[in-house]
Amino acid sequence: MNLIQKIAKRKNFVQDYNFSATKEERDTLCASIINSSSPRTGFYLLLILSTFIVAAGLIKSNVVLIIGGMMVAPLLSPILSISLAITIFNAKVFIRSILVFIISTLATLLVAMAIGLISDFEIKNMELVSLMHSFDVATLLIPIAAGAAASFTWAKKELNSSLSGVAVTVTLLPPLVSMGLALAVKSYNTFLDSFNVYLLNVSGIIIGSLIIFLLMGFYKSGKTVIEQVEIESKETSK
Repeated sequence: MNLIQKIAKRKNFVQDYNFSATKEERDTLCASIINSSSPRTGFYLLLILSTFIVAAGLIKSNVVLIIGGMMVAPLLSPILSISLAITIFNAKVFIRSILVFIISTLATLLVAMAIGLISDFEIKNMELVSLMHSFDVATLLIPIAAGAAASFTWAKKELNSSLSGVAVTVTLLPPLVSMGLALAVKSYNTFLDSFNVYLLNVSGIIIGSLIIFLLMGFYKSGKTVIEQVEIESKETSK
């Protein structure tokens, strides 16, 4: 490879990591977020499986199981779709995204609670649950940063390999599963602590992703998002 080719390759490499997003990148991301958060059988299957894995990890205090479950969980996309709806300022997309998020949260909560009811454990012995309930400035900054990272890496195809790391950073499933397990053993203090952590993380992700979506010009992609939601509505009504 001669010097000119090397320089050209280096130039393209730098451009790939440019902060701005092309129309194609915006449209692709919008379609991907709507499709991956669509309430289909596969979506809920992944949700149930990931809930089971994380619940087992919390009960056994096994970090490997928890991380594995977090990487499988599809909870991030419904939250990003909420940010996308706010960005394009569309009520229909917002209501759709909120409903998907609420149903996903309740489904996970019920599955975790069911697992807790048939399992033999004591909430006070779950060391990893107590570690999640520490609050400081970083507790909010981490999900904001993670939400921003998720939005940016999802928009840039060459950075998609980083999504697995972002999925681990975004602590969504462990506190939600902890809520279900706490309800199973009637540990309401643990439930409230876990709920606060979950709510804080969700809020942080929405803020972080919303900032990135606005800066990258996703407010221009309203038509694409609405079209994807309409396609989804037609498919689910069949």
